[in-house]
Amino acid sequence: MRSSMERLLDIRNEILGAIAPVGAEDVPLARALGRYLAADALAAVDAPPHSCSAMDGYAVRAAEVAGPCLLEVAASVYAGDAPTPLPAGRAARIFTGATLPPGADAVVRQEAVREEGTRVRFLGAASAGENVRRAGEDVPRGGLALEAGARIGARQAALLAAVGVGRVSARRTARVAIVATGDEIVSGRTPDSNGVALAGLVAALGATPVRAAAGDRLESVDAAIEGALAGSDAVLTIGGVSVGERDLVPGALARRRAEVRVHGVPMKPGKPFLFALAGGKPVLGLPGSPSACLAAFEVFARPALLALAGAARRERPALALPLAEAVDGRPGRARLLWARLEGGAVRPVGRDAAQVRGPALADALVVLPAGTGALAAGAPVTTWLLGDDAPGGAA
Repeated sequence: MRSSMERLLDIRNEILGAIAPVGAEDVPLARALGRYLAADALAAVDAPPHSCSAMDGYAVRAAEVAGPCLLEVAASVYAGDAPTPLPAGRAARIFTGATLPPGADAVVRQEAVREEGTRVRFLGAASAGENVRRAGEDVPRGGLALEAGARIGARQAALLAAVGVGRVSARRTARVAIVATGDEIVSGRTPDSNGVALAGLVAALGATPVRAAAGDRLESVDAAIEGALAGSDAVLTIGGVSVGERDLVPGALARRRAEVRVHGVPMKPGKPFLFALAGGKPVLGLPGSPSACLAAFEVFARPALLALAGAARRERPALALPLAEAVDGRPGRARLLWARLEGGAVRPVGRDAAQVRGPALADALVVLPAGTGALAAGAPVTTWLLGDDAPGGAA
């Protein structure tokens, strides 16, 4: 019999298998920031482009510095110079990043020599390749710079620029509609905090969020979903996916002749989660309680939207960390606890599915398998690192 965690992973894999990435286009590197590569990016030039010095010192032929010796300094070479060949029996003063003179095959750091006027005394032997960065040793011309599915951020753009890649094949920016349901949301009696959260989470993935709301009438929910499907690549609904008389999302999807593949999952919070395909587009129905909504987003919707965007990596980094305090609980469904990292341990914050503050304070999510009861402080638990979505985190 499969465990509930295995069942959750099976459900997630089923969802991912049903989602195709958005289309690709050829764009300048500057327009690719925040998007995902649709094809491998190959280096157009070597990186580094020339063999160069890894530090300040003296460029030599290693064979001519087999031990302590005295050589005349023929030239000085700075970064940006195009050096002339190194004469036999001579050394060249060279600085970090400068191109190695033709003929030289080593750089002796300046701390290992003694300068004597126009000559330099080497205090020991040099070895070929010493303190030299060879052309192409980081990425050779024609070599793989970044794999398809990598997201282009600042550091990735710097790498591509360094290897002469000016244009890339990138996935277009996905549009994700977010439909909050409930008269309380439409009237403003209850703030749409879930919509705010999901819009931020969607944008953090590089997609464009578009928000809407629908009251507690089947016609209203149906019309909102119809409009969302018409103008987006995927739809997230909030609330209305349980079994109450005002849980109208399943009925609206039936009107759209959607194929509901998942409705109800073995986890707490987030049990009412729904996944459907409507006209080939994914619809992810999230619970209305804030903690449950965001937990279901983490387990199912976030990986699905990353698949839609063309990302190769779709899971949060995970670690086994000790609990900073004891956790109560009875065996049952898989449980997810919002938590904070504290000095190599993890401390749960907020355990009520309706709470908003717990997720806001969290920078981690603890995942407890079904059957887990109370746990003592120090017990190791699987911990997902929320990273860029944590308070003060970098995008």
